Amino acid sequence: MRRIVSEVPRLLLAVSSLDQPVRATRDRQLEVASRFKEPESLAVALVKAVGVGAQALVVPPTNDVREALAELHKDLPLIVRTPHTPVAADLRRAPAPALDSGDESSSWSPARAVARNLLPMGMAADLASRVMPRIERECSTFSAKSLRGVMVPAAVTDLALAANQSRFFERVIKAARRFGLVGFETRNLGHLLLRLGPWGVAPDFVMGPVNPRGVGMMPDAEHVLNEIRTTTVKVIGCELRAGGMVTLEEGARFARQRGVWGVCAELVDLDDVPKELKALVAGKAA
Repeated sequence: MRRIVSEVPRLLLAVSSLDQPVRATRDRQLEVASRFKEPESLAVALVKAVGVGAQALVVPPTNDVREALAELHKDLPLIVRTPHTPVAADLRRAPAPALDSGDESSSWSPARAVARNLLPMGMAADLASRVMPRIERECSTFSAKSLRGVMVPAAVTDLALAANQSRFFERVIKAARRFGLVGFETRNLGHLLLRLGPWGVAPDFVMGPVNPRGVGMMPDAEHVLNEIRTTTVKVIGCELRAGGMVTLEEGARFARQRGVWGVCAELVDLDDVPKELKALVAGKAA
């Protein structure tokens, strides 16, 4: 059954830092992981985040997240970051989560294929056909009432981008539409926005780093900001704190003033989840 596509949220909270590397010190990541070790504590934080104005939660399909949601008696708006690509099983060696072919002896490396310009044209269809079953399986572990959409992780997005494979994006958008919104996370925001127009590909949103210090803004801050000004695609800014060099409010204000559609705070950047998210809501209204 086709799902009615909702509006792209303007304020999101991501919890990927619980199991993925982020631009924060190791001590900070361990502190946050310890704080939300119990499902009840994470569940309370998620409920409070939505209660003060977060319009969606960006969540990985992990047991920690599912156990936290199971503690609740209500459905929260979720955008699932899928397919899940843990650090221990990255895309540099097959089989990997996004490229699982079922062949344990495979040693083909997509990273090397891209670097040597050997990625075949048919890889776009092949990659999409491997990614989509994972997306379907992982989304099925969440309540259909909670699901607002999916976001393809940067590790997968940037592989297809490096190979200049527009068909991958077209296929994923079409196939994943049944889950609601379809977005792509990227570590190469300027490059991706530059390609989407000529490709004629229009995802519901793209998410990438936007902050006052230009940290993670590829290929450079000026290029990214120019693309944000001219693109018709809705951009959600993340890594707002530039690895801790600016405050969350300062980062969100900068991104909004430069024309992003929305902002996404990461759990590792928050000491008081409801208080700091409420400040972002107030900053948007100001």
